[in-house]
Amino acid sequence: MGPVRWIWVAAVALAVAAAAAVVFVARGGETAGTTAGSGADITAALDQTSVEFGDPVIATVAVTARQGTPIHVNADLAPLTPLGRTRITRVAHGSVQTVTYTTRASCLDDRCITPTKPKRVELRPAVILVGGRRATAAWPALTVQRRVSPADAARATPPLRAEATPPAVTYDVSPQHLALALDIAAAILAAAGVLLAGASAAALYRRRHRAAPLTGLERALALAREAEQRPEPDRRRALGLLARLLDQRDERLAGEADDLAWSASAPSPGAVSELVSSVEHEVSEG
Repeated sequence: MGPVRWIWVAAVALAVAAAAAVVFVARGGETAGTTAGSGADITAALDQTSVEFGDPVIATVAVTARQGTPIHVNADLAPLTPLGRTRITRVAHGSVQTVTYTTRASCLDDRCITPTKPKRVELRPAVILVGGRRATAAWPALTVQRRVSPADAARATPPLRAEATPPAVTYDVSPQHLALALDIAAAILAAAGVLLAGASAAALYRRRHRAAPLTGLERALALAREAEQRPEPDRRRALGLLARLLDQRDERLAGEADDLAWSASAPSPGAVSELVSSVEHEVSEG
């Protein structure tokens, strides 16, 4: 197998490896990202920190720790009232897992309001057990405003305000499908880059190892060899060219080539072959 072919074999192998590496990284390969240490990353968040009385609030505790570590969250949201069961989701990424506790709650009693101004509600920190170790996460303060002011309540027809909760998020393109398409495109581009590098390497090798151009005498000898199997006029022309090129290097051989080229009888293929062999032998030695 020649060097150029070896270059292409290596380029194709590297292209396949590059494409596989891109897919491996995109799909959560363990060597591609950071891994959690002995501790955990914990966040406690509210989807909004300023609401009106009775508005729902989504409280979320997210814990990121090493895969397989037991995680338990105890979030007492009082004085908020839960509006359903706590939803627990687990997402694994390589050697790391993220556990999320999500609770929908609302402030529905007098502890969340004051007669005249907004009430600042402080929630007790969430308690998290990660692998038997206890940790806490503080919630941001929640400001609850009265839904109806005393002046509005005194009116015969109190004004109503529209629901401010944003609609559910929708996508024109599924995020999962888009992520898959981008992974495939990245793999193709990585493979194409390696193949382009292989083509450049092969072209460079060919340029550096290209055979040196033939000299005039070498071309004349090649034409004479080829003319051995061609008609008489071609053999005479090839011998005449050889005689002219030998004139400055070897007068004897030049004379033999000239005599054979213009002999009365047609130069036979055997005579031409014998003369070419003599020139190749004596000129190369000289």
